[in-house]
Amino acid sequence: MNKDKVRSKLIELASDELAAARAAYDEHLQASKPIEDEAVAVDEVAQNWSEAEIAEALEGPVRIAEAKVAALDTLDFGPKEYVEPGAIATVDGQRFVIGVSMDHFTVDGADLIGLSPAAPLYQAIEGLGKSETATFDDRAVKIEDVI
Repeated sequence: MNKDKVRSKLIELASDELAAARAAYDEHLQASKPIEDEAVAVDEVAQNWSEAEIAEALEGPVRIAEAKVAALDTLDFGPKEYVEPGAIATVDGQRFVIGVSMDHFTVDGADLIGLSPAAPLYQAIEGLGKSETATFDDRAVKIEDVI
């Protein structure tokens, strides 16, 4: 598996996620701006507070996506022998790219999932090499490959 292609795909996906989060945030801000020179009623002030809370909630996904892009920029995708950030680990037939959380994606016909080092599965398999096993969710999981 070409890890450079996997890295490029992850960066593309994270960048798309960031762009979508920023667009949603910007759209909300534009839609909630008060019209200048318009009288402000008490209920409009309350509505503005509500809009600010929504904007704050929309800012969370922007920060998460920014962190993914930053993490991918510094992640070492060189060859790996053990499950660590930058590795692609095959665990019970499923390929995981260790570094950032990402939904299923495909590169050269191979299905992958981005796995954050904060994820419980990563905590169970961290540092293991090919053919080693770990216990996760009360069952044995086998590391089939690490690249």
